[in-house]
Amino acid sequence: MSASGGAGRGGARILAAGGRWGGYRRTSLAVNRGFNFVLAFLIVVAALPVMGVVCLVILIFDRRPIFYKGDRLGLGKQVFSMYKFRTLVPEAEKIVGAELLSHRHKLVTRAGKFLRDTRLDELPQLFNILGGSMDFVGPRPERPVVYEKICRHIRDYDRRFSVKPGLIGYSQLFTPYSSPKRLRAMIDNTLVRKKQVLMFDAAIVGFTILVVIRTTLRLAGNAIWKAVRLTAARGPHSERRDQERVHPRQGLVWYGAGDRRAGGLDRLAELVDINEEAFLMRSNATIGNPFPMLFKLQVRAGDGRRRGHRHREKSAVCEGVLYRETAREGGAHMYVVKYTPVSPLNYYKVHQYFLCRSAA
Repeated sequence: MSASGGAGRGGARILAAGGRWGGYRRTSLAVNRGFNFVLAFLIVVAALPVMGVVCLVILIFDRRPIFYKGDRLGLGKQVFSMYKFRTLVPEAEKIVGAELLSHRHKLVTRAGKFLRDTRLDELPQLFNILGGSMDFVGPRPERPVVYEKICRHIRDYDRRFSVKPGLIGYSQLFTPYSSPKRLRAMIDNTLVRKKQVLMFDAAIVGFTILVVIRTTLRLAGNAIWKAVRLTAARGPHSERRDQERVHPRQGLVWYGAGDRRAGGLDRLAELVDINEEAFLMRSNATIGNPFPMLFKLQVRAGDGRRRGHRHREKSAVCEGVLYRETAREGGAHMYVVKYTPVSPLNYYKVHQYFLCRSAA
């Protein structure tokens, strides 16, 4: 079945399946609809002041249009219009095409980064829930062009169409935006069976609200503090960065000239900070090789405070090239490395464990 053909018949068959993949049992369909409608109505009333402020911010910094409207696939692959606050430049969807949006596209507006990081740009989808095309919790709706080019070839991907798409996606809540589609499909397919359990949905909604409030306050505080620092440091040495740097705790870098299969990562350095394009490492060795090398980024997860809890080492393998030597500190060399993860899985690991891009 194509993304747009046979949607109604496909939706009827999925409903009739009665939970083989998850879906909705006919006895719980009305209860699910009532739960989502009432909760969306209450949150819309409470969030109207916030949405008003967001509209004003977009109008001041990015001008019109304030809202984004795009086609998405819903229950039974039915196409519907999804709404968001606009965070990208006009016509961005035509530029991106079937690709996943990344920092390299440079299409995010001035207010867009904050709205995307806090998930406040998703608030207009509450009206999609009121209209019945979405639920609060479920797999995130996919663009038809992305489905046709990438997702339809993923095994069991179509299981997500047995339920309505959600404002809160299971995989989107716990993994970064850049996670591989296959990984996200596996998570969504596992949790789509819980669509019959309203308490599960209610718990996810409550947890997400707390995460959004915490993230919004943290990012707003960081933005204010950064503005104060930039104002105080005006002069030839002040600088602005398009991307935020993350400072991993106990970060290490193994590097060498070997290939991915043969190994050869026999040198060790300290990982100082990292963003989506480059990382900074501190090494006692002089590196004179400007050609591509292999790097294994390593960081520890877990604090080891609870009895029996062990540190878990997370790593990601990347290809990179030395960009420049920035300074020397106490005899150590500081190197900036522009890197590229060697596979989609390693790309996910960088964004999950080093850049900490997941919402929760």
